[in-house]
Amino acid sequence: MKYFKFLALFFFILACSNNTTFIDYGDDITLEFLEGLNDDQNFTLSKDVNGFYRLKLDRFSNQTTQRITGRLIRNDGRPVETLSGGLRQKIEFSSNLYWWLLPGDTVANITYTFINPLTGELVYTNLPPLINWRDELVPTINQSSYTDDNSGVFNTVIAPIRNMEGDTMKITAEYVHSITAQEEDSKFVSTIGQKIIKDSVYVILE
Repeated sequence: MKYFKFLALFFFILACSNNTTFIDYGDDITLEFLEGLNDDQNFTLSKDVNGFYRLKLDRFSNQTTQRITGRLIRNDGRPVETLSGGLRQKIEFSSNLYWWLLPGDTVANITYTFINPLTGELVYTNLPPLINWRDELVPTINQSSYTDDNSGVFNTVIAPIRNMEGDTMKITAEYVHSITAQEEDSKFVSTIGQKIIKDSVYVILE
């Protein structure tokens, strides 16, 4: 009975506290891909009248790599800083396209480079290729990265293959925001929920 009275008094004191509680719901957060999908003007992708980006595939390589850039910011332009996680936020990526790496397929060709101690010449030697030994489902996008703590900019890399010519790749970026609460003049931060923020773009592979 004494224990119950103590709890009741404890919650009564909390209820009567005049401290302000700050709650970060993440309602002012924007996640977006940059125009052209790249912050380097030399590597931006063009967009058609339907709002789809277009990527020309490399005919001389199995995979075509392309850096994709976006930004996670508050509505006032500041990078997202959370009460519990600081300034660098994790972004998860997904794509609708995958491809199979089969047993016997070449994963990589390896070249060993060294200087001949007798002649002083740079020598290139092709080593045996790295061969895959089991079925592997390969994603066409790197699956996560972190935002820059000064700008909120994030990057990932896509790598579709030649056989995907004519396909449309859907790229999705996702940020999971922890909804946190903190009382004024307190260092204690509590997590009371999550909010998922997403953005998607489409890239036609040519």
